Amino acid sequence: MAAREHKQRYGWMSGLATAFDLLFYVLTFAVAVALILAYCAPYVNPNTVYWFAFFGLAAPFIYIANALLMLYWTVRWRSIAWLSLAVFVLGLGNVGKYFRPQWGKTYEQPREEGTIRILSYNVGGFWGNTVGKPESKMRAIAEYIRAEDPDVVCMQEYEVNYINRRAVLDSLLEPLKYKAVYFAQTIRDNGGWGIAVYSKYPIVGKDHMVFPESQNSAMWVDIAVRKDTIRVFNNHLQTTQIDENDRKFLRTEPLSDTLRNDKAKGIARKLKRNFMKRAEQADSVALRIHDGTPRVIVCGDFNDTPMSYTYRRMRGDFVDAFKRKGQGMVFTYRRLMGVLRIDYLFHSDDFETVSYRSEQPEWSDHNPVIVDVRLKRD
Repeated sequence: MAAREHKQRYGWMSGLATAFDLLFYVLTFAVAVALILAYCAPYVNPNTVYWFAFFGLAAPFIYIANALLMLYWTVRWRSIAWLSLAVFVLGLGNVGKYFRPQWGKTYEQPREEGTIRILSYNVGGFWGNTVGKPESKMRAIAEYIRAEDPDVVCMQEYEVNYINRRAVLDSLLEPLKYKAVYFAQTIRDNGGWGIAVYSKYPIVGKDHMVFPESQNSAMWVDIAVRKDTIRVFNNHLQTTQIDENDRKFLRTEPLSDTLRNDKAKGIARKLKRNFMKRAEQADSVALRIHDGTPRVIVCGDFNDTPMSYTYRRMRGDFVDAFKRKGQGMVFTYRRLMGVLRIDYLFHSDDFETVSYRSEQPEWSDHNPVIVDVRLKRD
């Protein structure tokens, strides 16, 4: 009797283990396919096939899931672990877009002589995440700029109105000898909203691009740096339009099944629409960026991840400064669990990357990107 009960209990447990393994086999294959689709996302225009972009957006989470499954099967000593490993190795070149090993303890190094420092920052309209008046945010950001002492400052979501008086920021930066160029995409009664470039070097040319049916824009300035002229692109590409209510839903706010489904579909529609808009904008700007002009720097808030069509088009054959000098895993968007790098600085091969940093001040929902570059000499 006891032997029969033991056999029944063992058979039940064995069946459960088999079902559990089967579930993990299916999950492993699904994650492997999802990761391959994420690898394809940068090469597929969302206006052609939009759903690849969703896999590109989720790439960091798919990477983590694949790594955990590979570890699980390795511990279980099952050959399917090779599938997870093979898929990981297939896209090994993409890992550097998210993570760069940090060897040993690092110390802040003094700025090297002869470098050009660029600071790119989505200032969030000077409203930020913390309590305080916009003008106080202006003062805090101006003090931060003074401390970092960049040669060129590129700002996105640069809002000027009856509260954020442009004269306030100008007066705060005036002692630093910046010469400013502004472009506001949307002009309102008391000001505008757009992007701005401040430069310590003379600005000898400028132009801009207005994106249709969008409040986003791009601009570029030619700057005389000693005996050379460099071109700097400042970009703010189509936003995701994920608002606070959407973020509450993503933080698993309890809702009825009907409301949950409606909300999920609404977010998916927003993402799809803006994937497509960003792709069109990236195609337009990329034609200007990669037109053969020498000594080009490209920065800004692209609102898309490194595994995206937007990233690939904007970067082209340029250098991603993070891949050269970044350390660890860097995020530039403070919301959505702090895993997204959507603010970038690229440069043509005329430069070498000397340093890369992304600080975490709380004056905006983005982190600034600070890069030192040096012109190569033949």
